[in-house]
Amino acid sequence: MAVKKAAKTRSARARGLRTLQHQTLPPRTRFAIDTEVWFRGLIVERQPAAERDHRWSTKDQVHDEAIAWFLDRHALRPFEDYPARRSGDEDLTFWVDSRLMERARRMAQRDGVKVARLIDAALSSYVRQLLRYRQRVQAQARRLYQATRPRARPARSPRSRG
Repeated sequence: MAVKKAAKTRSARARGLRTLQHQTLPPRTRFAIDTEVWFRGLIVERQPAAERDHRWSTKDQVHDEAIAWFLDRHALRPFEDYPARRSGDEDLTFWVDSRLMERARRMAQRDGVKVARLIDAALSSYVRQLLRYRQRVQAQARRLYQATRPRARPARSPRSRG
């Protein structure tokens, strides 16, 4: 009697739904994406086990969100400030949703740039948005902590201690 193997769910990569993208990015952009993944990991770990979606806290997810956000934002009007390659840029290879890559190819063709420049612009623009958001949150947190922190009393001189 032949035993039937349990059907394994194949990943999106294995099914050809993701495209490998080789890219150069500034270290600051890479660091900001790594930090976002770390933040998301902290959030996911605090969720009840039944609600956890570890895919949300992956670099693939952040890259996909950044590219989708950029494509949606600039769908009607060409982006003007595509970055040139910078001397400090580092090589990076990552997976992107194939449907997003097809949209990126069409937009790059429309804007007259290479896909790599479009992806660089998408990730860098997204990171700028993340940094603005984090700065707002930090400023609010600082105000909250300052409002609840006990006021320091002025130091008394040794002579007045009596």
